[in-house]
Amino acid sequence: MAQYAANREMLRQYAKKAREAGFRGLFCQISDPVDHLARAVFLYSNQDETGAYDFAGLLPEQIQGFGLGVMAARAAYMAEKTGLDFTNGRVYGPHGAGLIAANDYGAGYDAEASERLTQQTREANLRVRELGFKPYIAPGLSSAAISVLRMLRGETYYSAVPLGGCYFGCRSRWTHCGQQLLREAVCPALFDRLKQTHTALKEFRYV
Repeated sequence: MAQYAANREMLRQYAKKAREAGFRGLFCQISDPVDHLARAVFLYSNQDETGAYDFAGLLPEQIQGFGLGVMAARAAYMAEKTGLDFTNGRVYGPHGAGLIAANDYGAGYDAEASERLTQQTREANLRVRELGFKPYIAPGLSSAAISVLRMLRGETYYSAVPLGGCYFGCRSRWTHCGQQLLREAVCPALFDRLKQTHTALKEFRYV
């Protein structure tokens, strides 16, 4: 919560500047928690000088949060290390608490293996901290630099995008027509987990 509050206040001025300039580009939110901060940027940019919402600022789709790329890389690493097939693996949701790592998005989904992989992925950065280092290089590369480059190239990448009242981490592509979400036939059991995480994000329970 402290990280969110501090970063939110820092972002307020940039959201206001984007509003004043009539910014029409893409606002890439990289500091954590990216999903909630992306939402904060949207709300701040759409407030007038009295604090009332007039929605004359950034559109929801003009803002993306880049924090899930590193979790995808960590999940792939942990899967390989433990001998788990991650060919059709995915990560979803927020970067941190509420993250979902799935060994397979479809018929090959294994709930038990995916829960274990999720836990290993969440705890990976804690192992780095135990060594006395703050894990910022991997997020800077996987979540920011690589993901932004993939976006600019029109390739599939991970980011938090506006979806049903919150910014939700998933795979998508940036096209000349805007954001294109990756649509896949998700296993029903996995879809139930995704709905739970989406609800928690929407209700602001993951900070």
